[in-house]
Order: sequence, then C-alpha cells, then structure tokens
Amino acid sequence: MPSRSRLLPSALTLTLAATLALMGYEMVRSAASSVFLAQHGAGRLPEALILVPLAMIALTFLVSWLLRHFGPAATYSITLVGSGLVLAAAALGARHHVPGSAFALYVFAQAYIVLIVEQSWAFINSQFSTDDGKRWNGVIIAISTTGSVLGGLLTGMLSERIGSEWIAVSAAALTAASVLLSRRAFRLARPERTAVDRQPDNVADYFAWDVLRADPTLKRLALMVFASQSISVLFDIAFHRSLQAAMPLQDPRTAFLGFFWGGVNAAAFVLQLGVCPWLLRRFPLRRILAAIPLLYGAAALAGIFLPVLPVLGAAFFLSKTVDYSVFRASKEVLYIPLPFTARYRAKLTIDALIYRSTKGIASALLSLAALAAGTLPLRLHPMLAFFMGGFWHGVARGIPEPAARSRQPADG
Repeated sequence: MPSRSRLLPSALTLTLAATLALMGYEMVRSAASSVFLAQHGAGRLPEALILVPLAMIALTFLVSWLLRHFGPAATYSITLVGSGLVLAAAALGARHHVPGSAFALYVFAQAYIVLIVEQSWAFINSQFSTDDGKRWNGVIIAISTTGSVLGGLLTGMLSERIGSEWIAVSAAALTAASVLLSRRAFRLARPERTAVDRQPDNVADYFAWDVLRADPTLKRLALMVFASQSISVLFDIAFHRSLQAAMPLQDPRTAFLGFFWGGVNAAAFVLQLGVCPWLLRRFPLRRILAAIPLLYGAAALAGIFLPVLPVLGAAFFLSKTVDYSVFRASKEVLYIPLPFTARYRAKLTIDALIYRSTKGIASALLSLAALAAGTLPLRLHPMLAFFMGGFWHGVARGIPEPAARSRQPADG
C-alpha cells in the first residue's frame, strides 16, 4: 500500500489533470452556446437540452462498461482523449456548416465534462478519509477552478480574434493533453481503493440502481441533484433568453460569456479557499446542504419581481458560484465512506446521468408548456425555481451525516 504521504500527491496530480480539462470546458461551453445561438437561436435551446438525457444514458453506460473491462485508470484516459476528438470534429463541422454539427457540439459539451469531473472525484474520494475530504475538498476545487477562470479569460480575449469554433478546437486539445497527468496520478494511487468490489451482472447494474435504491444517502443525493439542476436550468434559460435579446451578435456574446464564466469561477475560488474548509469542519453537512436552496430561493424571488438581464444574470451567477464551491465540496464528503460501486457507478448515475438529464427533462416540460400556451413569461422560470428550492430544502434536512457511517479503508 502506498504511504500516507503519497495519497495527497496522487489526488493533487489528478486535480491538475482535471484542471486542464476544466480550462477546456470553460472555453467550449461559451463557444458551443454562442455557435448554437447563432445557427439555431435561443428558441431551439430546449430542443438541444432534450437530447442531453439520451446522450448521458449512452455515455454513462459506456463509461461503466469501460470500467468493467479496463478499470478506472484506462477508462479515465479514454474519456479524456475521446472527448477531445469529438469536440474537435463537432467544432470543425459547425465551422463548415455541416448539418447537425452545432447541435452535436452543444449537446456533447453539456455531457462530456461531467463524466470527466465525476471520475476525477471518484478517484479522489477513493484516496481520502472523511476528515481529509472536509479539509481538502475546498482546496481541490479551488485548484481546478484556476483552470476554469483561465479558460473563461482566454475565451473572452481570443473569441473575436480566432472565432468561436477555433476556441472549441483549442479546448479539445487541452482536454486530450490532460491524460499525461492523469496517468501519473493513478501510478501514485492506492490501488486497493480503486479496485472493483463487484462486476455488473445486467444493464441495471451498470447504473448501480440497486445500490442507489437501498442507500438512504444516495437516494437523497439523487433528489438534491435533481432539484439543484432543475433550478440551474430554469435560471439558465431565463438568463440566455434575456442575453440574446440584449446581445444579438455571436462573437461579442461569446466574449461576454467568457468573462461571465470567468467571473463565476473567480467568485467560486474565493468561496472554495476562504469558506469551504471552515464551513465543512464547523457545521453538519445536513445544515449546509439545507441552507443552499434558501439562498437560491431569495435570488429567485428577485427574478420574479424584476425579470431583466442584470437580475437574472445575478441569479444564475449565484447558483453556479455556490454549485461549484459549497455544494460540490459538501456532497463529495458523503461519498467517501462508500464502496467502489457507490463511489464510481452510483456516483456516475447521480452526478453525471441525473445531473445532466435533469436539464433535458425540465426543458422538455417547458417546451411542451410553450407549445400549449405559447411563449412562456420570463418570470415563470424563477417562480418555478423558488418552489424547487423548497423541495430541495426538505430533502436535505433528512440526509444522514457521514460520521454515522462506518469508513471502509479498502474495498479489496
């Protein structure tokens, strides 16, 4: 077994790999959104989001299949390189107006990053104890956020010079290059904590549905993720609708989005380093996770009464800032005592499949409502977010504290 002194270096090395991937994501997120708006308009954004659940089901199954046949290290590498290739192909296709390319770029950009991020956290959670998680999770998120901030700033500075599509191609190269660091991280790791505890016997096992149904922590985590992403997509659509009206030109809008996301991650960085370590060690996780939706509810109320770009942008900014700091750092601690199937497969189902598919479900419902009633009022989105925050608050109040669970030092 590797000594304790090697556990933090392995986690930090993997964090650096994820940092490069997140730098690429911040670039491709803004570029993909702007290219999509230019070629299809905000009115078709819900249609693209509806495709995300289908992509997530296929990609989550693929990653789980790779875990079974090749193990966590090779699966992570394949995910990084494969994602880079798909992003580059879709971006170049969109640049040459290949039909469907802008849709593919937007949908894949929504899907691929969560598979990378959740595999990264599954690895880190495999190396840490609960106390390690409370101490280091905020720092780890802060390190990865530097990549996100740099990606946003690069997008803001370069998009009007080289074009949105080449921003996405550059992001693809960064994503593939991060495999060099990930390979070293796995060489430094505790292999017994990334060893498979049991192999899936049927299709449902690839998504760990049996574990998810039986474990009270995982069930409540799944409901909280569903609620958090419902709020996120409601704020997202309201923000982009108001943004398209205020900034109709593609490349200036890409620049604005680059600076916007850079600002989100800069603010999250402050919370990650200055608030998360103190908060996680001082307050029960249950109280932290129950307080977050109350904050979102206050922002939603402001959007209901004043549905304009500055207010809706601030609400979306707040939700993403907290999501990338306090919410992420808190919920990751809950996975640490769990066995491999929960840390990897159930986590992929909750934090990748459910996380992203919720956007598609919410968008489908909004699209059906728009077909039935016409264009939906802008203030309806923050109103729905307000009620979803109340649901999240109720779920979080009943989540078990990880201190009450037995820690498993190894799975093998």
